[in-house]
Amino acid sequence: MTEKPEADQILAGLPDAVLTIDAKNIISEVNPAAENLFRTSAKNLKFQRLESVLSFDSKRLNEVLHDAQANLVAHNVAANLRGHSLPIDFSIGTLPSAPKWRIVGLRGKLENVGGGTSDLNSVNHLGVGAPDVLGHEIKNPLSAIRGAAQLLARKSDESGKKHTGMIISEVDRIARLIERMQSLSTNQPAKVRPVNIHSLIDQVRKSMESSSQYPVTILDNFDPSLPNVLAEPDAMLQILTNLLSNAMAAVSVEKRPRIDIITRFSFGGVISTKDEERPVKLPIEVIVQDNGPGVPIGIKNDIFAPFITTKPEGQGLGLALVKKLVDDINGRVKYERQVDTGLTRFTLFLPMAEQSKNS
Repeated sequence: MTEKPEADQILAGLPDAVLTIDAKNIISEVNPAAENLFRTSAKNLKFQRLESVLSFDSKRLNEVLHDAQANLVAHNVAANLRGHSLPIDFSIGTLPSAPKWRIVGLRGKLENVGGGTSDLNSVNHLGVGAPDVLGHEIKNPLSAIRGAAQLLARKSDESGKKHTGMIISEVDRIARLIERMQSLSTNQPAKVRPVNIHSLIDQVRKSMESSSQYPVTILDNFDPSLPNVLAEPDAMLQILTNLLSNAMAAVSVEKRPRIDIITRFSFGGVISTKDEERPVKLPIEVIVQDNGPGVPIGIKNDIFAPFITTKPEGQGLGLALVKKLVDDINGRVKYERQVDTGLTRFTLFLPMAEQSKNS
């Protein structure tokens, strides 16, 4: 039987830089990949305070280095490592078996000639942009899923056709979303039109409740008198899907999970945009709130920035896309943690569609 490797052997074999730090932020262990990344020996790194060898352009990320409870993943962030600057992927978190200790993971990135970054440790520096990867790796499987759903629909009863119809509808929506992501850099104007926000919420809620692994009931508190909003339906569906998905993941750790969707009319929101001759009023609010733990204080002001995430498997694009899509329809989005109730709340401020003279 092959002898099981020791922990230090596993650490030494990792391609990513790894540091362990104690409760006083003192570096205790350093693997060879960290020596390469910091361009110095483990001897020169050990017993140093973490912030003396690592800092960020982001004030919030620097604060995270001092937060003993922080569990964070950030992608492609500007960092300073002992005097040399480099974009890196960064993670930090407590050790469950030893909560007074934290582990820091770092992966350096290289600037590509044509823009963007690639992994320092990567052996395949393919010149393929994110839109090309999305088109090839996602849209092709989506076509196969859509075709399979159509075949199942032919052999299904009415109940089955209802579900296959939902699959086809969601596949088509995702395909349109990918096309929109591919054109995000062109700043194309959103194709807005009057839409019933409650029908969109119902559509997303049914989809989420039927597919979610979390047994969560989504409650609503709607103002039925609300007029139509001025939005792009597909963009609005994606915004709501991202917010509800985040809420369901957040409350999965709660004994009594709760998610509320609230719609209401207000008189506060007005913005000026370069595309409109007069200020745009934002009188319609859509609130998605949950009783989950919320985001760490250190990153609450950066949650809409790309590549900021608290999920180890996350890429930090969900809320960045939400903000982009909301901005495209001349809306606004706000995050807040209510201290008195302990609820996490995302509020959408949306423009109202013009009312017809006969209404």
